[in-house]
Amino acid sequence: MKLNGKCPKCHHQKIIQIKDTFHSNAAGNIAQAAHFFTKKKSALITFYICENCGYIEEYLDQDERVKLK
Repeated sequence: MKLNGKCPKCHHQKIIQIKDTFHSNAAGNIAQAAHFFTKKKSALITFYICENCGYIEEYLDQDERVKLK
């Protein structure tokens, strides 16, 4: 979905992209489960969601992967 803009499940072409943001309380929001942690480092995940069927893919963007090195 990230590269071709099409859902692999239903082939719909409307994909919603959500770049996660860190919420200070992380209570009941997507950020609570959306951080990839390694030791004392963390990175934000970008979500790609099919508007038709709800299929979701998650990716770490290049700038976020660099943070984990």
